[in-house]
Parts: sequence; C-alpha cells; structure tokens
Amino acid sequence: MQQPSLVPDEVTAESPCIGHCTTVLGDDVCRSCLRTFEEVCRWVEMGEEERRAVNWRIAQAQNKTLRQA
Repeated sequence: MQQPSLVPDEVTAESPCIGHCTTVLGDDVCRSCLRTFEEVCRWVEMGEEERRAVNWRIAQAQNKTLRQA
C-alpha cells in the first residue's frame, strides 16, 4: 500500500528551471531555481512524487526567505 503524500496537491511536478542555471558555474544550489546540483542532474530520472517533493522544498525555502525580508 502506497503512503499518502505529504506534499500538498497544488504543488506541481513541473521543472522550476528558468534557464539561468548556476550549477554549471560550480554552485551547489542553483541561484535561479534553488535545486541542488544533484536534483538538476537527476530531474529527468525522478518520478512525479519526487519532483513534487523538490518543488515543495523550494516553495518552503522561498516562503522562509520572504518572511525574513
């Protein structure tokens, strides 16, 4: 039996890439989409749930940054 997802239904599995990847410059985390180098490399291999989990983590990080501003 599959466990229910902890990621809200509204979180998509679409790539957050905006075409300005800084991991190619040696960054561990892309400054544009906030994915790790590993997440960028593995994106095409990830299943929908894993992609949604990455996008949820990114959304949480963005919300935290906005609250601190």
